[in-house]
Parts: sequence; C-alpha cells; structure tokens
Amino acid sequence: MGDGEPTNGVFDMVGNGWEWTVSTFLPLNGFAPMESYPEYSADFFDGKHFVMKGASPFTSSRLQRLSFRNFFQPNYPYVFAKFRVATIASRYART
Repeated sequence: MGDGEPTNGVFDMVGNGWEWTVSTFLPLNGFAPMESYPEYSADFFDGKHFVMKGASPFTSSRLQRLSFRNFFQPNYPYVFAKFRVATIASRYART
C-alpha cells in the first residue's frame, strides 16, 4: 500500500482508503452473477449505491488494484474512504 511507482505522477492511489466516485453502481457490460454468490453485486444495482474504487487497509491484498470496484451508500457510517478533488473534464471544456 502506497509503495511503488506513482500513477500519472500521483502517489498513494490504492490501499489507504476507498475512493468515492460520482458513478452510480451499475452492472458493467457482460455482467453475470457469480454462481457461488449470485446476490453479491446484483442486489446493489438499485440507484442508491455509488462506486468506490481502490481499497482500504482492511481489504485483502489480493483485491487491491486501481480497477477494483466496491459499492456504498453515502450514509454508511463506517467506511474507510478518502477523497480526491477532481472534475469531469467535459463539463468545463472550452468550445
């Protein structure tokens, strides 16, 4: 966690806290429920959960990667989350 090369010049992107996004947690193209746990993600495609990426210090090291998605509601009180200030470039593009 926090070791290694920076991502686009930014250090510490995975492992010290989940990173909130503005994306609603929805199935990715080609989504199919796991046979062993079919309700794991599907029950959370309800429009009330948002994507969180990365990992926390309590996430298994096998799951820690930039592309890992998790889901939480904004009112969950016990989330090891952090934030980065960012914007969607297309909203501020000059024409």
